[in-house]
Parts: sequence; structure tokens; C-alpha cells
Amino acid sequence: MLRTTPLSKNVSLDQLNHLIDTGHVFVTPFGLNRTAYIVVNHKPFMVIATDVSIKGVQLSGAWYSWEDLEAMGGVYESEFEALRAISNGA
Repeated sequence: MLRTTPLSKNVSLDQLNHLIDTGHVFVTPFGLNRTAYIVVNHKPFMVIATDVSIKGVQLSGAWYSWEDLEAMGGVYESEFEALRAISNGA
């Protein structure tokens, strides 16, 4: 049975290129079970990234599409980044 496994330094460049070409490699903006901040009513709100998919992210159990998050004001790795985005008029 095939299982999901993390990439390691033991993966050859050819194997990595094959995974990229076949659509098996993605870069996620957040690690699982890490804090993030969303902007709600021009205030940063701390959430936990509980799952990440191609079309969206699950934050504290609620699914958001990337487009919805962008319309709300964004999702950020730190409270400072969220506050800076609010002050810049994001």
C-alpha cells in the first residue's frame, strides 16, 4: 500500500523532477497545526492551520477558499504581518 511520505534528502533529483512533472509536489504556505492570522473586520484573529489543500485552507476547523481569504484581507504567518497589512490598507 502506498502512503503519504515527507520528502527527504534521500530523494534523487530525477525522482524529484518526476514528482513535480506529475503534479505530486506542492508548496504549502502554512504548516499543519501552526498558528496563522486572518483579518476579520480590520482586526487580526489567531487561527490554527488544521489542513491545507490546493483550493483552500482549513483554519481552526473551518474551510476557506484562497479567494475568500483574499477578499477578507488575507491570511498571515504572524500577527505583525496581519497588522502591517491592515495599516497598509489591505
